[in-house]
Amino acid sequence: MTPHRRSRQHLALWRKRRRADFRRILLLAFVTLFLIPLMAIPAVAASTVGPLPAVDGLSSSGMEQDTLIYDRNGGLLADIGKQGDHRIVVPLSYISPWLVKATLATEDRTFYNNSGIDLGGIFRAAWADYTHHHINQGGSTISQQLVKQVFIGPNPAPTIQRKLKEAILAIALNRRYTKNQILEMYLNTIYYGSQSYGVESASRSFFKSNAHDVTLAQAAMMAGLPQAPTQNSPVLNPETAKRRQAEVLQAMVDAKYITPAQATAAYAEKLAVSAPSNLIKAPYFVDYVIKTLRSQFHIDPVGDRKGYRVYTSLDPNLQTLAERVVAEQVAQKGNYYNFHDGALVSMNPKTGEVLAMVGGDNYQRPGGYYNMAYDVPRQPGSSFKMITYTAAIESRRFNMLSPILDEPMKFPVGGSAPGYLPNFAPYSPQNYDLRFHGTLPLKMAMGNSMNIPALKVELRTGIPAVVDMAKRLGITCLGLPCGDRDPSTYPMSLTLGSSEVRLTDMATVASTLATLGIRHTPAPVLKIKDGLGRDVFTYDSKKNEFRAVTPDVAFIVNSIMSDDRNRCLEFGCHGDLTLPGRHVAAKTGTTQAFKDNWTVGFTPSLATAVWVGNPDNTPLNHNSSGIVGAAPIWHKFMMQALARTPDEWYSVPAGVDRVGGNFFLSGTERLQPILAQPWPTCKFGSFNPYNLSYAQTIVDGVPCVLARPKPPPPSQPQPTPRDQQPCPPGWLQNGRCQPPINN
Repeated sequence: MTPHRRSRQHLALWRKRRRADFRRILLLAFVTLFLIPLMAIPAVAASTVGPLPAVDGLSSSGMEQDTLIYDRNGGLLADIGKQGDHRIVVPLSYISPWLVKATLATEDRTFYNNSGIDLGGIFRAAWADYTHHHINQGGSTISQQLVKQVFIGPNPAPTIQRKLKEAILAIALNRRYTKNQILEMYLNTIYYGSQSYGVESASRSFFKSNAHDVTLAQAAMMAGLPQAPTQNSPVLNPETAKRRQAEVLQAMVDAKYITPAQATAAYAEKLAVSAPSNLIKAPYFVDYVIKTLRSQFHIDPVGDRKGYRVYTSLDPNLQTLAERVVAEQVAQKGNYYNFHDGALVSMNPKTGEVLAMVGGDNYQRPGGYYNMAYDVPRQPGSSFKMITYTAAIESRRFNMLSPILDEPMKFPVGGSAPGYLPNFAPYSPQNYDLRFHGTLPLKMAMGNSMNIPALKVELRTGIPAVVDMAKRLGITCLGLPCGDRDPSTYPMSLTLGSSEVRLTDMATVASTLATLGIRHTPAPVLKIKDGLGRDVFTYDSKKNEFRAVTPDVAFIVNSIMSDDRNRCLEFGCHGDLTLPGRHVAAKTGTTQAFKDNWTVGFTPSLATAVWVGNPDNTPLNHNSSGIVGAAPIWHKFMMQALARTPDEWYSVPAGVDRVGGNFFLSGTERLQPILAQPWPTCKFGSFNPYNLSYAQTIVDGVPCVLARPKPPPPSQPQPTPRDQQPCPPGWLQNGRCQPPINN
């Protein structure tokens, strides 16, 4: 068959189908004209089109819609839809009048006068369809289109029965609801393409605007989308979209909504059209909020689809600052020290509000969605010592001047697990500098982060007391897997940070000390409203308070951590743990093998915790400690976050006595120097780990250490020959050393 004959056959088939379509539409118009009045009788309607759904109970606010998450200032952080689909319901009064008029002109010019169906429109559509002439207005009314979306489905079979059902329901809709209610439901329901349902989500998707601020040019382009969302898409088919915009503008002129001059100006306007994207700001924080909504409020932002509006505690300025300083440190120092990720959490200690959260350097990289600030607990290193020393001060067995002997120690059992290590290896803790410093006051041992003194303090205070203090201060996960466990199962290396914690929990610990002992559970959500605008939750910080420690204990710990002189021995003075001209408490942490790097610190109004490292536990290089990895981030963030606020610190609370520059719980000025003496030595003569019982390792209530070998006695010094001894002054006479002659 020749191409010419095939072309004629195709044309004949096409004309045949068009005639059939024309006859079907004419039949529909005829049936509609004469049978619709009979459909008011339920029995006739049921026998003709089958059972009909009730149109009662419809409302815009009751539609399935997205959960919107905002920062504390009302800026949108995230629009949480369902499988990429988005709908944000807005009232008719909020929608731009241009968008309303463009929709009426192109979809249903007789909307405010018809009964839900437009017979003239049906005949016009049939004739235009038959003669190939395009018209600006379809045969279905806005009411019919709404019925199709709500009750029938977006792609129904083109049968006479379905069209009759659609028409009957459209009439019932108009009897039940006002025109404005129907129009509002339609504008919030109709599909505009690019997974956007309703005018608000479409405005945001295509123009990064909102339905209230849509211009005439934007409105004309949007109003042309519902009839063919893909074909008329300004992203996929910009030329077709522009032609469709012109048709809508002409329809608005014909309806006398605008003048020809306005149409010409709108058509000439250059529109910036954006490809649809679901951009999430502060993604780690948003993930944290979603987890909080599910666990605390039993709200599933994706599944519930009730249009919740969630107003969070996030400070957008502090969040931007946090993201920047973390990224800068990773970029500038990460390659040298071999850390390629960082995290930061900052809280308002007075309320528990989470002001900033960075869970990683790059959310979009492979595996980057893991929130290192919350999802992935890490070993905190020596930053955990702030908990140990708080428990020690509270025990009233120690004060800030308690002398501690920093000496070699070798425990017969391992320090990283209770009881014995699998290989029965003894545990010999070391200080960071691999040296021993003799007897030091507790405040210097804590400030310089010495390991052996911290172990002694922990063991004399009691590991159960330290674990209890950790939980009271805000640690919700202590060691993996997270969950409650017997305090006796924690190792003696707990105080050195061997048990994993969340960065958010360490920020809570700092926040609790910053309030002189009042703990607030981290509060990322300030207010929740449902789709109807009703209040679901409003945060009250007074209902989120727990007295973790007394003010006097917290004050003394804060005083130790804020005195830069206490850490000069190991960290140098005036470093990144200080803020010039400002009181601040801070503590670093570095884990064994340099896999994690922490800095935690606070003022009375801001508490911040920082971590740097590698998610895959790759060790850092060049013996990088918290002072060179996390501390610069903490310092930059705190300096800029507090730049416009005055310096503040605490008044001496009741129960604290001041002696010179030192502070004591009343009655603890003079305590037994129990840590100044050598540590209890094990009683057994020889060490055989294979038949050693746990009871044998406890002496004086604490784990004992193996006896140190006695050094060989020093050899007796031999007298120096007289001729090799130096001559005393005045004894040299005539070249010989002899006593002077007294005259």
